[in-house]
Amino acid sequence: MDKMMKPFLLILLSIGLLWAKSSYGKFTSGTFVSGLDGTLGKIVDKNPHPWFKQFLNNVAIPNSRFFGTLVLWGEFLSAAAIIFGSLILLRNNTNKWARWILITGLVGGLFLNITFWLAFGYTSPSVDSLNLLMAVIEIIGIFVFMKQYA
Repeated sequence: MDKMMKPFLLILLSIGLLWAKSSYGKFTSGTFVSGLDGTLGKIVDKNPHPWFKQFLNNVAIPNSRFFGTLVLWGEFLSAAAIIFGSLILLRNNTNKWARWILITGLVGGLFLNITFWLAFGYTSPSVDSLNLLMAVIEIIGIFVFMKQYA
């Protein structure tokens, strides 16, 4: 295993654990899916991205239960893929299936981070920076593991 790969896989594992924590909170609250329309309704008017504001008003809020379910399961599946892929690669860096599982989880996480950043990034510096930081790490991970197939 490359000398820098183990620390990077540990960083990716921490990203997976962040997704798992977020997913767990949504599952256990029991109100995420049913309350998403209210949450989005509170923030949509101040959203600085006109095209995303239009998407929220015309698509996401009217279909909030569907989007809430997608977020709930998207976070869970991304977390599982990132965690399992990282753990398997920490033990056996040559496992191709583990790389693909990890890449899939990173792509899912990246999509979620970009979406969350567009929807909520302006609400606080911590939301802004955490989503951007996670997105950058996920992009780097995707490129690192895709490069291994080139």
